[in-house]
Amino acid sequence: MSELQERLDELQANFIKMQFRTSRKSRFRVYRKLEGMLKTNEALSRSLDRLYQNVTEMGKYPNRVSAIALREWFLKDRAGISLSQAMEGWVPAGELYMIRAGEESGTLAKALASIQSMGERGREMRQAVSYAVGYPVFMFILVGFVIWTFGVNLIANMRANAPKNVMEAIGGVAAFSDFISAWGLWIVAFLIVLIIIIVFTLPNWRGLLRAKFDMYPPWLWYRVLQGSGFLLGLSALLGAQVPLKRSMEILEEQGKPWIKERIGLARQMVLRGHNLGEALRLTHMNFPDPAVAVDLEILAERADVGAVIEQVTEEWMREQVDSMKAQAVVIRNVGMALVGGIIAWVMMSIFAIVGELSKGNSGGGGY
Repeated sequence: MSELQERLDELQANFIKMQFRTSRKSRFRVYRKLEGMLKTNEALSRSLDRLYQNVTEMGKYPNRVSAIALREWFLKDRAGISLSQAMEGWVPAGELYMIRAGEESGTLAKALASIQSMGERGREMRQAVSYAVGYPVFMFILVGFVIWTFGVNLIANMRANAPKNVMEAIGGVAAFSDFISAWGLWIVAFLIVLIIIIVFTLPNWRGLLRAKFDMYPPWLWYRVLQGSGFLLGLSALLGAQVPLKRSMEILEEQGKPWIKERIGLARQMVLRGHNLGEALRLTHMNFPDPAVAVDLEILAERADVGAVIEQVTEEWMREQVDSMKAQAVVIRNVGMALVGGIIAWVMMSIFAIVGELSKGNSGGGGY
């Protein structure tokens, strides 16, 4: 019985962690308040305790997800465990290694601010993606449902009773409707499986073939988000005089398989005597971006390399967001044009049917 209770407690704990990890609003609210406290040189333990009291409204609501997270972090901090270790499982990996970088460099408040800045850029990218594909996909599904209904309720009856000239007037719409009826659900199922596969491959798929796919959506979007997080974390570490080799080791330790492979290969190049830009270029992994690697190859020798990397990253992210927004407009317009064309094609077929029926009635025939 006790073993079952332990298992249930573990499942409940994992569910609570998942809730916090997937709630960007809750996480960023905590980050924003914690950043403000740390900027005033308040001790981390004291900040976590005050935040806990704030979230629970002086202890009245201790079961809120954010409150449970803060309480665990506070207790682990008191036990001598670092914040990044305490946060494992509570926050996404990309945010976790930036927090680790902030701890190592003594700039935790700045790391939290960078996470929020990167999160805002990520939100803009997600909005662009949603704008590009959301409405057209919805319209395609709606049109497919309408054509399926059209085939079930009209075309099937017309095949049984309508004259040959009326069926000829329908043209390819009947074949298209038959295709939707036969394969529509399979297509939807295939798309769902494809989405699941893509989501799984984003943090896990490695190798040179993946590097080629990283130049195209949706892997490109993941590369931009993860690459910007890597550069901002590296900027914080180098700005605190942490050696480049050690900085890359820290970031590699916190990464998922995809980014760990790229940082590891670049670190090996650094150990062979190459500067940061050369190391990133020579891996041939297109990480974080070929153009950024070329820029860093020139700028990496400067004494203020941490600030330079931060500046390059901010400029690159703005360019990527603007590019993605422009692509979103094109994709949306093309999608809407295709949907409009299908609707116009179906309507023309309906008008042709009405015309043929009118001819039959005027000639004394009937349907």
